Amino acid sequence: MTWIRTIPKSHADETYRAALEAQHAWYPQEYSEQVPGIPDNDGDGIVAAHSLIPSVLHHAFATFGALMDPVLPLSRKQHELIATVVSQANCTSYCSISHREFLRRATGDDALVAAIQQDYRTAPLSDADQVMCAYAEQVTRDATRIQRADMDRLRSVGFDDTAILQITQIAAWFNYINRMADALGVGRE
Repeated sequence: MTWIRTIPKSHADETYRAALEAQHAWYPQEYSEQVPGIPDNDGDGIVAAHSLIPSVLHHAFATFGALMDPVLPLSRKQHELIATVVSQANCTSYCSISHREFLRRATGDDALVAAIQQDYRTAPLSDADQVMCAYAEQVTRDATRIQRADMDRLRSVGFDDTAILQITQIAAWFNYINRMADALGVGRE
């Protein structure tokens, strides 16, 4: 449930309907089925929380869609690792639950998801994914502490500058969506 008024899909005007259709088209296939135990987006979820300003819904989720583009360097697994690490670092229940489920759907690996839920630092991840997750967590906790050496570390495990930008933007986007969810009460009741 959100703590502000939202517009249900059944009452969407043309602008809101177009934003919803575009947002849905940008979602990865793992997002097509509702995650049990979290609010749906017909009035209580994070998309619905944007419903009063459809142009922001459109632009925010267009950014999300662009970041998930398969022509970019990161894999679906890596997208969801970042989303999960950021959401867990922010203690955002709604996003942590949903992105652990999306990670499970993307990988089919229940043990990995359980390990990530416990602590990504001890999860069975490649060196590259460990470094990526640590960087995403640092973006979340205090980006001002990131140094040139962090870029060198990402490069040393195989990420080029496009991948580094994509990691940074995904982490930043999920910090945005986590704060929206928590500030507006999405999934908090």
